[in-house]
Amino acid sequence: MLGITTNNINKNKEMKLMYFSVFLMGFAESMIAIFVPVYLYRLNYPLWLIVIFYFLVSLCFVILSLLGARLVSKMGIKHSIFVSTIFLISYYLLLNCLGSSKIIFYILPILMAIKMIFYNYGYHLNFLLHSQKSKRGQELSVLGIANTLSGAVGPLLAGVILVAFNFGVLFSVGAGLLIIGALALFLGKENYEPVEISISETLNYIKNKDNWRNFTSFMGYAIESSINREIWPIYLIILLVSYDKMGLIVTLSFIVSILAYYLIGNLSDKYNKRKLLKVMTGLYFLGWLSRIFVNSGAKILVVDSYRNLTEKILHIPWEASMYDLAAREKFYLFIVVREIMFNLARIIIMPLVALVFYINFHPFFISIILASLFSLLYPTLRKAE
Repeated sequence: MLGITTNNINKNKEMKLMYFSVFLMGFAESMIAIFVPVYLYRLNYPLWLIVIFYFLVSLCFVILSLLGARLVSKMGIKHSIFVSTIFLISYYLLLNCLGSSKIIFYILPILMAIKMIFYNYGYHLNFLLHSQKSKRGQELSVLGIANTLSGAVGPLLAGVILVAFNFGVLFSVGAGLLIIGALALFLGKENYEPVEISISETLNYIKNKDNWRNFTSFMGYAIESSINREIWPIYLIILLVSYDKMGLIVTLSFIVSILAYYLIGNLSDKYNKRKLLKVMTGLYFLGWLSRIFVNSGAKILVVDSYRNLTEKILHIPWEASMYDLAAREKFYLFIVVREIMFNLARIIIMPLVALVFYINFHPFFISIILASLFSLLYPTLRKAE
């Protein structure tokens, strides 16, 4: 079982450490992650193969997930987050060498999948351990502000670095921030007790029809977020041409999201999360559809500001509801299955997206429509009893 024995003061300290760590590590990743598909594109990898690259990440994640979950449970939450940075830095180093060896293209997804396993499981378990149910929406909103601030400033700084220097300098700066962010967590105590997860238990959980509504919601998030992270940046660089313009547009579109976080975090604690989730899903769907009409920097700024705003507000009640569900069930099993279902959905759908890019039949238009439709699946999440 999870060793939740700390008092509220210790929990408050741990959450502050988590906020700081999330900001630094998010800042480092936001500097680089949005430019990775663009980097592959600039190395003349075809768009369909870039989609397959991320398909391979998800495939490796599913294959290694249960083994990784066991390792995380044995080494502890904070240690697993720190280990994730080692794999991410290795990923960045090899990414910088990709132009000299094509075989690296197939090694990188393995490194990214291992990083995701160690970080994702550690991150969500750390939040479950130290968050308070009555303040979960508010705490998620603070994490959201930390993520959004880092996501806003990171791409702008990255664009400046890429114009002035190169990807090698960008990767080095990102690696340094990752290490500092992970080490910051160790200012608190590692107080996680190991939990065993078996293959049979995981399969039984997946087969249980009561959980299928959750899986539908997970699929919605998995597909629309993948298209946003992996395909939309390429469209931006094609339209905007330069790194600094792309970084500036992304930064400005994120800034408008920050002010909404605190208010919505409080609302999700006080009011019906389900109603808020349904309303924001409809508004978010419109944000995705609006991307069809962008053809200039000004339109991207307006549309993406709106889409990012609705996305951030939507995710607060959605994530709070998921943590409520996890806390009522076998929490670690819930987190593990959730991450597996995210990536199973990508394994199924993303090859179809790659096919659309391969035949070159209005690929960006179809990708946006697909993301819009999958975004409607968020409210299917099962209600916590």
